[in-house]
Amino acid sequence: MIFAPFKDIFVMELTNYEKLSLVRINKWEERNHGSIEKKILDGVSRPIDYIMKKIGREKFRVFENAIEAVVKKMMHASTYSVNPEELLKRAHQNGIIIEDLSELKTANFKKLDDCNMKHIKFHGRTSAAQGAVAGIGGALVAPADLTAVLLQAFHLLQEIAFCYGYDPNHMVEKHILLRIMEMTIGSSEYKFKALREIEILKKIERDVDQNQISKKSVSILGAKAVQEQIVTLSVGMITRVIPRAIPIPLVTMAMSAHSDHEIMEHSGEAAFMVYRKRFIERKREFQ
Repeated sequence: MIFAPFKDIFVMELTNYEKLSLVRINKWEERNHGSIEKKILDGVSRPIDYIMKKIGREKFRVFENAIEAVVKKMMHASTYSVNPEELLKRAHQNGIIIEDLSELKTANFKKLDDCNMKHIKFHGRTSAAQGAVAGIGGALVAPADLTAVLLQAFHLLQEIAFCYGYDPNHMVEKHILLRIMEMTIGSSEYKFKALREIEILKKIERDVDQNQISKKSVSILGAKAVQEQIVTLSVGMITRVIPRAIPIPLVTMAMSAHSDHEIMEHSGEAAFMVYRKRFIERKREFQ
């Protein structure tokens, strides 16, 4: 079994690095978004109305359907599979000396951080190069490019979850990953909303493992909640399509590269913060 019970493992006190990391994570949680696209969304009272005026209801529905297909694939068909040899090799290359993947739960926290940061930066560079190529096609290929990046970002989030000792195939964990995507793509308001819901989901995950499901649990895990995330993702992604309508290939290439890189890097950063906090909380819980 990959994920062994944590309470059976000897736990030491938090290190100074872990304590400092928790302070920085808490500050990150309080910050508004900084990107241009997100500032646009922050500056309008109803982002969906802003988008409707820009592209019209029909085009929005087409894009929303594409996002919905991606989200359904994420939630129901996208099973995270691990290549143990590859992951162990990556861990060893970063000084994380483990013999079994279950040991990730108690691995050196700073080394896990360093390993994941390298991985996030690698995915960011790769997505920027892919975005530049897709930018040649301008707005015509933007929906396909952005939905592909969304799937790639989701896979990156799954990897980060796994590396900090969480099962990305767990039903509730997938909803946590979806909230991380929501806070990455949406406005600052949705970042704070997603963080609040992640706290609720963390409790629900414990209840699910103990076979205690409440009506509140069903509500936040239900189809209506998922549909809200689909709308948020659609609005956020469309703000990244609009600049690609400029009929100048060099401009659209630059816009596309920046957009894809920002999605990948910021989703990685959000997952990095969320799962580092959970790693520290889990360790502190069993002190």
